[in-house]
Amino acid sequence: MPTTEAILHGGSVAAWRANNSFYIAIATYILLAVIAAEHWGIPIDVKLYNQGFWVFGCAVAVVLFSIISIRVMLSRPERIFPEIKAKLAKYQLGERIIRGVPVLIVFPIFFSIFTSMKEGINRIVPFYFDQKLVEIDRFINFGTDAWRVFHPVLGIGAATFTINFFYNLWFVFMFVVLFCVIFSVGNDRLRSRYLVAFVLTWAILGNVAATIFASVGPAFVMPFFGDGTFAPLMDYLKATNNVYPVWALYAQNMLLTNAASDGPRMGSGISAFPSMHVAIAMLNAVFLWRFGGILRWIGVAFLIMTQLGAVHLAWHYAIDGYASMLATPIIWMLAGWLSTSTKRG
Repeated sequence: MPTTEAILHGGSVAAWRANNSFYIAIATYILLAVIAAEHWGIPIDVKLYNQGFWVFGCAVAVVLFSIISIRVMLSRPERIFPEIKAKLAKYQLGERIIRGVPVLIVFPIFFSIFTSMKEGINRIVPFYFDQKLVEIDRFINFGTDAWRVFHPVLGIGAATFTINFFYNLWFVFMFVVLFCVIFSVGNDRLRSRYLVAFVLTWAILGNVAATIFASVGPAFVMPFFGDGTFAPLMDYLKATNNVYPVWALYAQNMLLTNAASDGPRMGSGISAFPSMHVAIAMLNAVFLWRFGGILRWIGVAFLIMTQLGAVHLAWHYAIDGYASMLATPIIWMLAGWLSTSTKRG
């Protein structure tokens, strides 16, 4: 019978083999982020998401365990708990924990550093790219702002409420997919590729590109620059909020309040180009496409809803989402190469 030390050693080896590409990507990001933060005087708080991430993780675990337990009870076995234990063993619970928990521990730190760096963009470069994005958007849309193209259909209170609901659901969708991948077994290459792509998407698009093309987005051009270009859209959203809740307005006010404070807060940091909502929705669409069936079309539908919401709710210019849609598949291909080369190494 193996000793406790042997079991722990075997578990740590298995966790490293399953996650080494992810660990290398995370370590590289953290190192570069700390160097950049030190150079530009950006305060970093590594504890921003500790509580929220673990609460969500526990909630997902409870839901999954409840589903398994209910399915067992509905089958009416003679002994419930041994049957539940057998089901958990069938789903390789032990291996999933060994692979997933080390990754789960690292992610709150990653997101905290990401938010700290996003909050510090204007310490590196002032926001300057909005006017150019407006011009590009108008060029693409034959001389008009993108939100006006969709407004005849979406400019109805119930439609705006629905769009905002799905836009907020993005957080749940992102974390459900992420947690399923973290604790998955069977296809190590696909699992590793997704985790590396996830990290690279946030780092390259959410930090690097967002800093190079520093911009605030339609909702913030008035408070930041006194530019009334998107005042009609904001007036519509505020009027709609009197009938249907438009949660985007509350989130935008929170971001403005946090922007005036010193240091990062959970969810803080203003940045328009490129859209991280669309980037992660695109990543999930690419990932789910290979599974076919309803999962494939859920990914595509969620991507479309996210892009529409980003523009209609004044978070982004249309080009912010288009750029994310183009860049994310390239990152996916890069992650595939990095995962393969790391495993070989």
